Amino acid sequence: RSKDTQVLVASAQKKLVKERMKICRLLWDNNIKAEMALKANPKMLDQMQYCEEHKIPLAIIVGERELEEGILKLRDVPSRVEEDIPRDNLVEELNRRLKHLQ
Repeated sequence: RSKDTQVLVASAQKKLVKERMKICRLLWDNNIKAEMALKANPKMLDQMQYCEEHKIPLAIIVGERELEEGILKLRDVPSRVEEDIPRDNLVEELNRRLKHLQ
């Protein structure tokens, strides 16, 4: 891999930079190597291409629907498979997935 980053925190809509920052902080506090695009309103395609180029295996996607429903979308970058996970289970689910990637 070209980066140590394990997870990219992405957003599907504009004005979610604070939400992405909160998620990154939670992941950092739990020793998960995460990053996010530094632009306030990055394009979804650009964020996913960044993951592919830098071989970041997982992406967490937050959008308005996810916020309303208390979920996050977890994307396996190489396979492009996505699934909704409860926000409260984020750290546990990422740790489980990351263990299988090593």
